[in-house]
Parts: sequence; C-alpha cells; structure tokens
Amino acid sequence: MKHLVALLAVLLLAGCATTPAPRGGQSAALLSAWQLNGRVSLTRGEEGWHASLRWQEQADSYFLKISGPLGQGGFQLNGDSHGVVLVDADGQTFAARDADALLQQVAGWQLPVTGLRYWIRGLPAPAAAKAEARRDESGRLSQLTQSGWTIKYNRYQLVNGVSLPGKLQLLHDDISVRIVVDKWELGAVAPRLP
Repeated sequence: MKHLVALLAVLLLAGCATTPAPRGGQSAALLSAWQLNGRVSLTRGEEGWHASLRWQEQADSYFLKISGPLGQGGFQLNGDSHGVVLVDADGQTFAARDADALLQQVAGWQLPVTGLRYWIRGLPAPAAAKAEARRDESGRLSQLTQSGWTIKYNRYQLVNGVSLPGKLQLLHDDISVRIVVDKWELGAVAPRLP
C-alpha cells in the first residue's frame, strides 16, 4: 500500500519544469496559475487505491494533497524549482531535488513523472521524448503516448473559455491511473491547504 501511495504521489507530481508558451488558444493564466479538485484511483496488478485530489500550481511552485476515503491515509507534496517534499500519512517527510529522485528514495522505482503536469492539462510534455498524439474533431488530444505512458482523454470541460480534461487515464505496463477533475480554477489560486 505504501508503494502505491508513493507511486501515486510521484505520478501526480511534476511541477518543477518551466512552463511552455501558450498553445492552441490556451490562456497564459492557465499555464502560470491553476487549481483542480477531483478524484484519483491507481491500480497496479491486483492492488488498488482511491483518493480525493487537490492540486495547486502557481508560477514554479505547487502543492498537492491526496486524501484517502474518510480522510484516511494520503499525503501532501510541496515543490518548486529547488526540490520537492513529501509528507506521508504517518508524518514522515521525504525530500528530493526532483520527482524521479523522490520516487527512487521512497519506493525504489524510477519512472518518468515530469509529464503529468502537462498531460493533465491536455498538452504533450515539451521536454520529454517525442509524443504520438491522436486528436478529436476539435483538435484536442484524445490519446497521447509519451515517455512510455499512454494517456487517454475520456472527457473535456470548458473552463473560462479553455477546454481542459475532465477525465483521463494513464497506462504504463500494469499500472493504471484514473483522474476525474470535478472542478478547475484558472488564474490566481486560493492559499494552499494546511
């Protein structure tokens, strides 16, 4: 279970990279400050884990809070261009320079995780390996393959005139991560949670 929590933390992390110029009519506010509330589930083989998700990004800093059912379990992530800190449900703190190092330290796994910051917004990661993309009739990503992951975009929602993913699934070997975004907020975000 701790490995699943650690994997989920690092998969959802990835706010250390710089933000690319806006593409496809997406607003600069979206790229510099945003917040989402939603739900996430991770399965690996026969194991599974479900949680609520709150993710805030502003400039190069981010805050991510994952809470298990009825507030059980979960963790918090705080990061910026200098590094990332993970605090688990037991209050143990893990720090690293980047997401890959944190994952290696906590769970002993090495995965490419920096892409999710872009993938969750319906964008290929600019610094990652070449992407294979399929688009829908509106030009939005319907499926993306990058860095060994396949990202399927199952639903979009319109937020302040910007089309953002509302439901997506990430697949890699026997790992499946499903994210449902209940609410997006663009521009200045509320102060982060304690």
